Amino acid sequence: MKTLNIITTSLLLGTLTLGLSATIDEQITAIQNSTTQEERVELMNEFKTNISTLTQEERLEAITQLRTTMQNSGTESQLQTRERIRTRIQDGEQTGEMLREQKMNQNQAASKGMNQIRNSVDSIMGGVTSAGGQNGFMGKR
Repeated sequence: MKTLNIITTSLLLGTLTLGLSATIDEQITAIQNSTTQEERVELMNEFKTNISTLTQEERLEAITQLRTTMQNSGTESQLQTRERIRTRIQDGEQTGEMLREQKMNQNQAASKGMNQIRNSVDSIMGGVTSAGGQNGFMGKR
């Protein structure tokens, strides 16, 4: 009879542990997928309440599982952040190159425009000078 009670108790505890294990997994997943800080805090409080009912070994296992999961999630998040930063840097380099090309084109256009103006002024001044010499404009009267 005593052996039967021990076996029954062990089975019951095993079943509860498995049930809590599934619940722990679900809670960790919910914490990991929470979208707001308030929701995360609420889920963590529920998690703490549930693990407080576990034995010390089960509690240690649940906390270790939570830490491992969150660290892996953090690592994935860090990798995603690094990739976003790398993409932004590449986009910035491309944008910088486009801006440099645009500025170079503007400088070339401005230079070409200035040369055209100089040529026009030179041709006008040449005409005035030659006209002045022929007609006596600006010369003696």
